[in-house]
Amino acid sequence: MSSWKRILLACVSLLALGVAPIGAALAQVKVTAATPASAYQGTIALDVVVSGSGFNPSAKVQYFVSGTTNPGGIAVRKVTFRSSSELITTLDVAETADLASFDIVVTLDSGRKGKGTTLFSVKAKPNSPPPSEPLPTYPAARAWHSFTSNGGSAFETPKLYMYGGAGSDAKVVPGYFWFYSTSARGWMLVVPSGTTKPGPLQWTGLSCGAGSCVLATGSNGVGLVTDTWTYSEAANAWAVVSCGRRVVCPSPRQMVTMAFDPVRGNHLLFGGRGATSGLNDTLTFDPATLKWTVRSPAFKPSERNRAAALHVPSVGIVMHGGQPWSAQAALCDMYAWNGSDWARITFDVNQPHPCLHSHDMAWDGMGLVLTGGYVDTSDTQSQTNWRFTFAPDGRSGAWSQTVAGTCRPIDGTDAVIHPGARMAYDDQAGTRVYFGGEENVEGLGAVRYGNTVECY
Repeated sequence: MSSWKRILLACVSLLALGVAPIGAALAQVKVTAATPASAYQGTIALDVVVSGSGFNPSAKVQYFVSGTTNPGGIAVRKVTFRSSSELITTLDVAETADLASFDIVVTLDSGRKGKGTTLFSVKAKPNSPPPSEPLPTYPAARAWHSFTSNGGSAFETPKLYMYGGAGSDAKVVPGYFWFYSTSARGWMLVVPSGTTKPGPLQWTGLSCGAGSCVLATGSNGVGLVTDTWTYSEAANAWAVVSCGRRVVCPSPRQMVTMAFDPVRGNHLLFGGRGATSGLNDTLTFDPATLKWTVRSPAFKPSERNRAAALHVPSVGIVMHGGQPWSAQAALCDMYAWNGSDWARITFDVNQPHPCLHSHDMAWDGMGLVLTGGYVDTSDTQSQTNWRFTFAPDGRSGAWSQTVAGTCRPIDGTDAVIHPGARMAYDDQAGTRVYFGGEENVEGLGAVRYGNTVECY
């Protein structure tokens, strides 16, 4: 090979050796993706991973509305170098940032740069949820509600619990759980812990005692329900009871009769009104196991709905009145449940006695007091309070009429005990408390009331 060719070859080799590192050092900067690829207006300190190649620690990042040099309301707080293929950009997106797609530009100190087009976008800030309505401080006017005592054993502990009903707009009232305190002479809204709670109901069964309440069946205003709920006073929480083919629950119904049995520690449910027929089955609910048991008594009272019941010491759970599914008449009979069977309670039917439905009962230590309700299926209001005095055998006795006592309105409401008002009894204070009711008013239709009256 001639000397000049050798010189030329040597120069080419040296040139190749010099160019190679320069080419490596001048690797192209590419920007290929952003994660996340969008943000809402008003987002602060959002970390966005910018992917690509050719990055180094000197990288600076800018966001521009696509096709412009307008930052569009995006400010880059910080750039963190993670690798030659990944940068982390911390962004603030202004409340008024442009609703647009954005290009991302990466620039190195060497002057080299790369751009990824339409890799990021800003979206309109979602509408904020409407502010929550303030919780009520007094129950809404209603009828068809449930009202009962928790059987408190000291003057400070009795609570008269109320749930459900229908308001003046004929709709089911909101599913708030209330209790009335005779010592405070006022209503308190129960705000349970957690989010699990029953929905709006009317004509639902409610029974309370020994620190818990059971809410069963009823109507949601559209159809009948089978739900059973338990409320724990200690935990201040509701729990729903599971039902299924292997777990018995009452069938769909409303207007059931319920009462707590303190001797056996369970809750009794009798009858009610089904969709196509009346019912006369007996079930008990165990709050310890959260299970219903279908009972098979040798004797069964006739089917009925809107009867009244409560526990009478040394007698059992006493049930009175109601009306049949056919709604032909208010019933007059009375029965006692002893934990396994029903027995008829007898009295002289030739003497004045109550035939009622939708009424309430109280045990005042001397006798059984009946109040409120209707005397016929046309819903004619009962104007009489009744007392039943048991004979020593606990299976018979006599009826007599009694006076209402002294009554006073609460919280500035009227003192009238309206048709359909429900009553719960605080036995420690010896006070009957009435709430609500309804009547048809010419030109207005059905009017529901929200007054509270104490009688003692």
